[in-house]
Amino acid sequence: MLGLLILAIGVLVVGLVATIMIGESKSNKKTDPTYFKSTGKNWARLSGIYVGCIVVLAVIMIVVWKM
Repeated sequence: MLGLLILAIGVLVVGLVATIMIGESKSNKKTDPTYFKSTGKNWARLSGIYVGCIVVLAVIMIVVWKM
């Protein structure tokens, strides 16, 4: 059970790192220079997705742990 929790958290962390790397890439800045004009909205949306995933994961893990 602990292994699944560690795996799930690892996937979330890898997804976060990949998202940041893509957002900060040179090719992204060259292709769409207006992308960084709305970074507040983009970061808020991404943060909401990650928080939502963490909450869902926590609920699932609690339910499974109690079984």
